[in-house]
Amino acid sequence: MSRRSLFYSISSLVVLLTSILSVDLYAQEETALRPHERWIWTELIAFDNQQPDSGVGEYLEKTGFAPKVICLMISSPDIILSHGGMETEEQLAKEYTSRDGHDFNPERQRQDWTNYQLRFLIEQLHERKIEVYLSVFAKYYRTREHREWIADHHEVLHVRQKSGYAWALNCLARLDDGSYFEDYFIKKLVETLNDYGFDGWHGADGWGPLSGPIHEVSFSDDMIAQFAEYSEYNLPQVVTQECVYDVSKLIARAEWILKNRRAEWSEFYADRWTTFWGKVVTALHATDKKAAINSAWGRAPFEALYRYGIDYQKIAATGVDAIIVETVAVGLATDPRTVDSDRHDDFLAMLMLMRACLPETKLIFLHGVHDVVEEWDAIHHAPMVLEREIYSLANVFHNRSDGSLAPSADGFLVCLGDGLKKNEWNWLEERWQLAFQEPPQSTGGATVVWSDSVFRAELEDYIKNRTWNTHRILFHLMQAGVTIQSTIHVDDIVQATGTLIVPNAHLMPRSELERLGGYKNGPLVLIGRPPENILKLISIPGAQFKDHYSPLEMWCGVFHASPQVIPFEKGEDEPPVAEILKQELPKGYWNHLPYRHVSDGFIDVCAKVIQQIATPIKVVEEAESVAIMPVTLQDGTIRIAIKNRTYAYARPLIDMGRPVASAEVLSSFPSITIKPKENRFSIRVPGRGITVVDVKFQPE
Repeated sequence: MSRRSLFYSISSLVVLLTSILSVDLYAQEETALRPHERWIWTELIAFDNQQPDSGVGEYLEKTGFAPKVICLMISSPDIILSHGGMETEEQLAKEYTSRDGHDFNPERQRQDWTNYQLRFLIEQLHERKIEVYLSVFAKYYRTREHREWIADHHEVLHVRQKSGYAWALNCLARLDDGSYFEDYFIKKLVETLNDYGFDGWHGADGWGPLSGPIHEVSFSDDMIAQFAEYSEYNLPQVVTQECVYDVSKLIARAEWILKNRRAEWSEFYADRWTTFWGKVVTALHATDKKAAINSAWGRAPFEALYRYGIDYQKIAATGVDAIIVETVAVGLATDPRTVDSDRHDDFLAMLMLMRACLPETKLIFLHGVHDVVEEWDAIHHAPMVLEREIYSLANVFHNRSDGSLAPSADGFLVCLGDGLKKNEWNWLEERWQLAFQEPPQSTGGATVVWSDSVFRAELEDYIKNRTWNTHRILFHLMQAGVTIQSTIHVDDIVQATGTLIVPNAHLMPRSELERLGGYKNGPLVLIGRPPENILKLISIPGAQFKDHYSPLEMWCGVFHASPQVIPFEKGEDEPPVAEILKQELPKGYWNHLPYRHVSDGFIDVCAKVIQQIATPIKVVEEAESVAIMPVTLQDGTIRIAIKNRTYAYARPLIDMGRPVASAEVLSSFPSITIKPKENRFSIRVPGRGITVVDVKFQPE
C-alpha cells in the first residue's frame, strides 16, 4: 500500500464514523414514511479527491442521508470502450471528470481524477452502504481532448435521414467485421464495472432508445440490412440500395419505410432493443451486477413504441432491475420551447401509465432539481413548480389485483445531486417528508383503466387515423380539471369502486368489453370511438355525446350515472386525415405528435361530466386556476393537495360536500389558521405551486 493510500485509509475513519451516525439517524427518521428508494445522479465534481475520503463524508453531511444508489455520470462511453485495465494509475479524460468537461459547478472547480482515485471513491461510498452505478451517454466530442474510440469506428455513427451521419453512437449497429457492437460493448462493460467496483450500469440517454426518434434515426445501410433480415416482407431497391451518407437516397429510403412499413419499423427497433438489453442483463446478473435503463425520452408506453421503438413491457421482461422514468416537467417549466405549455399533467399521466403497464417493475422517477450543463435550475428559479412535482409524483397510485394501492413510483433519482448546499438538501427533505407518507386508504376522483390490448392496438390505429392514444386522452382530461390519480388493469376492475374511465374501449377484445359490462360498483365512462358491442353489454345507459369533427369523431359514453351534459361549440374546421398524415413529425421529445382534431369544448364537457360524478368535492371559485388531488387516510381524514396552474396566487373556495370540523395546512405555505364555514374553506395557493391541507369532518 502506498503512503498516500495508507494516509487516506487512516484519515477517513473519523469522517466515516461521523457519516455513519448521520446515516443511522436518517434510517430512524425514515421509519415514519412509506418505503421508498432515494437515488442520486451526479458527476464526479460532487466529490473532492483532495480530501482523505474523497469528500464522501462532507457530501453526505450536506445531503443528510445516504442514498441507496449513486449513479456516477461519467458522460463519455469511452470509459468503457477504451478501458485498458487497472495495472497502472492513469489520468482520466476531461470528459469523464465532469459532463462535457465543464469547468466548474456552484461548489468547486473541476478536478483531474485518476482511475485509482475513482476506484477509491467507489470504495468510500461502499463503506457507507451506497450502491454505485456507472452512467454514461452515447455522445462523442470529435476527439476534442483525446482520441476517442469512435474515431476508428465510424460504422457505428448515427445516420439521420436528412443530414447523414451524426456524431453519436448507434448502440445497435454492427462493426465492420460483421459482429454486433453490443457484444464488444458488453464484454468491456463487465470488465469496467468489475475493475472499478461499480455495482451496476445506468443506461442513460442513447442506450435505449437512440438519441433521436426513429423517423429520423437511424437509416444506415447496416440498420436497413438488419431490418431486411427481421422483416418478412421484400423491401424494394429504393430501401435496400447502398446510401452511405447520401441524403437524397436516405430521404427516399426513409419515406418509403415510414409510408409503407411504419408499424414494422417500430416493432423492429423494439425487438432490437430487447435483444440488446437482454444480453446486458444476462451478462451483468452473471457477475452480480445490476442494470437500470432510462425511459424513452419521457414518453408514455404508446409514444415510446411509436416514436422511439421502445417496448417497455419487453424491456421489463429482460429482467432489468429498474427503469428511470423521465418525469421532466420541472426541467421544462422555464424552457423557452415549452414555457407556454404547462407539462405537469403530461408527465404525471405518463408516470401513472408506466406503472399500469409495468405493475411489478421497479420504477424510479427522475427528480429534476438542477443541471449545470443543461442550464436549468428548478430549485432556485422554479421552486414552487418543484414542490408541486415532488408531491404529485409521489402521490399517484395503481390499484393492485388484491385491492391494495401501490405508488406509481418506488422512489426517485435526484437530477443532479452536485453543487447543492446543505440548506437546499434540507428544503428537499422537508418536501419528501410530506410527499412520502403512508399510502392512503383510497384515492379521490376517477380511476383510469389500463388495457394491454388497447396499448397494442393503438399503434396501427394512430398510423392509419392519427387517433388520440390513452396517454393523450388522460392528460388532456387532467388539464381540463378532472381529478385522476390512480390506475387499474382491466382484469382487476372487480376490485374497483367509484368512477372508471376507459380510453379507446373500441380497441378492446370482446372478453374485456364483457368485463366492463359487468362493472356495477360506480359510474363507467368510455372515451374514444363508440364500440358497437359495448352498448349491448351495458344495460344502464347514462349520457352519450360526441365531438363535431367527423368521420371517426371522438365520443363519450357515461353509464350507471346521469350527469348534466352542456352543449359546446365546434372549433375551426379540421384538415382531412390525409393532410394530418402528411404533417411533419417532431424531432424533440418536448413536442407533441400530430393528432386528429378534437374540440376543446368536447374535452371541457367530458371533464365537467366526469368531475360531476367522480367526486363530491367541488372547486366553487377559481376552478379554472387549480386542480385537486384528494385522498382518504386510514382515519377518514381527507388530505387534499391543491395545485395552481397559473403564475399568480390563487384563492380557490373548496366545497368538501360535508360539514368541515377543521382544516390544517401541512405544506410550507400558507402559514395561517383556516376557518371553515359549513362545507367550505378557502386557501391561498402559490403560482404554479401546491398547498396541502388535512380536512376533518363533523361527526355524522
